[in-house]
Amino acid sequence: MNGDALLARIAQLQASAGASRSQGKPGTRPRQHPRRATVTTRIEPWLALIEKRCGLLAEDRRFIRLRLATRQPGDAMQLAEGYSAAWEQAAMQEQRTHVKNNAGRQAANRWLKRQLEQ
Repeated sequence: MNGDALLARIAQLQASAGASRSQGKPGTRPRQHPRRATVTTRIEPWLALIEKRCGLLAEDRRFIRLRLATRQPGDAMQLAEGYSAAWEQAAMQEQRTHVKNNAGRQAANRWLKRQLEQ
């Protein structure tokens, strides 16, 4: 196939691809269907509750999401409240200011793991 034939074939393919697309008004977008709620969307309120009371890191968010993803909303809320309470209690018991967040994080993660093992 020479260069002219190749260019003609490309133009033909582009024209047929354009013809198969829906012909809406210029500048309008096709109607999009609303997205379904994802698991992440469902548990975000629980993370928001925890974040108000605890200094979460990205790793904490992942850890909590993985564990709350399969829970019913009411159960997830109870677990989030318990997680926050365990964090706060451990942080209050720690005397050294610079260690408070880590002490809270470790205690809350242990608490959540124990709850989910039951």
